[in-house]
Amino acid sequence: MLLTKANQLLDQNKLKEAEFHYKTLLKSSPENGDALFGLGRIALRLERFDAAVYLLQKACERLPKMLEPLHALADAFNGVNSPKDALTVLEYAKSLAINNPEPHYYLAQHYLTYGDLNKAHTTFAHALSMGLYPVTAYILFELVQLGRFNKEHNYVSNLHHFLTQTNNLRLKMVCYYALAKSYDALEDTDQAFNYFVLANKLQRKLSNFNTDDLAIFYDEIIKCNSNTLISSADKQFTGNVTPVFIIGMPRSGSTLLEQMLANHSQFSSIGESTSISNNVAAFLEQKTGFAYPQCLNHLTHELVVQAREIYITTLKTATPIKPFIINKLPSNYQSIGLIHILFPNAKFINLTRDFNATAFSVFSNYFAENEPYFCSLVEFKQYHALYEKLMIHWQTIPALSIYNINYEELVTNPVEQLTSLLQFLGCNFEESSLAFYKRNAPVNTLSKHAIRKPINNTAIVKWERYKTPLLKLFDES
Repeated sequence: MLLTKANQLLDQNKLKEAEFHYKTLLKSSPENGDALFGLGRIALRLERFDAAVYLLQKACERLPKMLEPLHALADAFNGVNSPKDALTVLEYAKSLAINNPEPHYYLAQHYLTYGDLNKAHTTFAHALSMGLYPVTAYILFELVQLGRFNKEHNYVSNLHHFLTQTNNLRLKMVCYYALAKSYDALEDTDQAFNYFVLANKLQRKLSNFNTDDLAIFYDEIIKCNSNTLISSADKQFTGNVTPVFIIGMPRSGSTLLEQMLANHSQFSSIGESTSISNNVAAFLEQKTGFAYPQCLNHLTHELVVQAREIYITTLKTATPIKPFIINKLPSNYQSIGLIHILFPNAKFINLTRDFNATAFSVFSNYFAENEPYFCSLVEFKQYHALYEKLMIHWQTIPALSIYNINYEELVTNPVEQLTSLLQFLGCNFEESSLAFYKRNAPVNTLSKHAIRKPINNTAIVKWERYKTPLLKLFDES
């Protein structure tokens, strides 16, 4: 009963309550593998990767035949920058269930994340040959994303067949996205757009809030982050590293820019870290008794120092430690004021992209999170307006160090754009930044397939193939 309740709370992302229940269970049953697994998953979500490794290793010892704890342990090893350990765990999981496509899928994802596209394709294809399982939808989706098919040999029939075998809304949605991507690659834009619409409508049903609900939150951010508050940051603070935040809308090119900078001798990256919102803001909420952003009105010097240390711990996970450490989570633009108070030396790179191109990229890509602005053009338009409104506020505050760069200009004139950006950051341009696609560092974003290729401008005009139906859909919304 206690375990069931804890798992329900975890599914609802009520991490504190779930943690309490798991720990209560462990008091009466210290060897309970399910409780350890639950605590390990919580540590993963909070990006406490060292703790996650410890807890999940114990869980795996007590649940020796279960695949889920092993897959979670692999994620934790990746979190502490131990891909070899992650690979060992994934290969062991595959050996436990050699005829089950699920461990093959996770192993293929590991190859994909680290840029070994050939091994990823082979492993996905082998998993597909094992028959129909729930994970088959995701396997087909990734094979489509890899793009190694043509008009004679493709996955369209596989996808249609799978759709006849399931009533699960999420699996249907994944198949619709895969069909849309397939028809797009096969240059049947009418069919592609139809399936993009179906996929988005289905995913919108899975979302449990509206973008309008965020308007009050954004107004509160603006209200609480006054020029006076932000100017109160400790100007004497000097850190050993300069935190760099790439911010903006999703699908605006943040992975490309991050990989370019991360291939520079002075930069390292912690990827899309949620540490500011999940750890730092949560800590301040707990200590002040006020939700973010109201908690900013109750900061003390001691709280600022403690909150800063929480993020410094995150920065130390970068491998290797360099003078500049990037966090490329786009939504960190909601926390610019807080970040500046903690790190007055922090730099912000606001990456923008043509609105229609960004909207189409969001509309045509599958985001695992069911936020409404990821699966509705009208909701995305509202979200984009909230982002612009908040960025206008940040840009009026002189103390904030924000650099604006445009995606289209970056891919058209990369040397010129990178040179100017690096000058803003206090560095010189290096040719290595243009060889970003040769990096074997992990990439976990939706761009993990495309980022392994040299810079190109193919994405700039792709949306124009769908201009008429896209703009019509905007008008109908």
